[in-house]
Amino acid sequence: MSKPKHILAGDVGGTKVLLRLSKTDAADCVLVREQRFNSTDFPDFEALLAQFLRDAPAIAAACFGVPGPVQDNAARLTNLPWFVDGAAIGRRFGIASVQLINDFAAIGHGIAALAPEDLHILQAGTVQAGAARAVLGAGTGLGVGFLFPCGEGETVVPTEGGNVDFAPGTEMEIELLRFLRRRHGQVCVERVVSGPGLANIYEFVCEYEQHPPVLLESADPPAAIAEAAQSNTDVAASHALAIFIRAYGAFAGDLALLSLARGGVYVAGGVAAKLATQMAQGGFIAGFLDKGRYRDLLETVPVYLVMNTEVGLLGAERLAARQVSA
Repeated sequence: MSKPKHILAGDVGGTKVLLRLSKTDAADCVLVREQRFNSTDFPDFEALLAQFLRDAPAIAAACFGVPGPVQDNAARLTNLPWFVDGAAIGRRFGIASVQLINDFAAIGHGIAALAPEDLHILQAGTVQAGAARAVLGAGTGLGVGFLFPCGEGETVVPTEGGNVDFAPGTEMEIELLRFLRRRHGQVCVERVVSGPGLANIYEFVCEYEQHPPVLLESADPPAAIAEAAQSNTDVAASHALAIFIRAYGAFAGDLALLSLARGGVYVAGGVAAKLATQMAQGGFIAGFLDKGRYRDLLETVPVYLVMNTEVGLLGAERLAARQVSA
């Protein structure tokens, strides 16, 4: 039996960073320690990593999922002023193998590690073995990835799909697009389907329906808007959340058509898990299915809400373990 080695996994987000140190051998990974950090508390990723690795044992391999395009094992993050360089991390912390991947590639790799109870079914559909799958998730930004059949397994494809153009599907969404175009010029889906996107929608609804936008003065406007909508204490918040959920579902339907994801669409990210009750009330699937003549096809696609918010960390851990077992 091979001697156990320590591996490091990370799920880096615009709001939070999850790090996990594990001991692995050919059979299993055993958790040593795990910690959550607020991203904005640190000037860069290496400063955060140095705090976590204080008094840590030697690490054989690391993998980090990061929000942004990875090139030459380095990435300038989309919603954080950080530049993360895998080679520099390896040199500084004495890690022989450091791999950076897109955060939704990490989630794609983590799907296989989920238990049945980690998934909430939004639409049962009919799972087609060996078919493509899609993953997406709103948080500080909007991530997208695909899993395509490859040989006897799958290949995970990262994307920057959250930055494609927002396509309004209702009269109200057309007005929302006009509102956002005045603010931003080009309007990507992330301007609508993300935590900040929910705040954008709320601001639009308040202007359109002449409500005072009081929740924008909160310390965390997206959280305050979601909470007020869930408790039915703010009419504009409730309306904004309904628009958000429908737009979220419509974009998920676009991805299902783009990839023919007959293996399933997986909705991950902290926002969806926190809004599980509202996501299951019908607005999400109504948006998902609103594709005219392709409605019948989309009714066959399984749609899952990923309730395990550590799915990206699980994917990064699987890839780090693969590095030391190769």
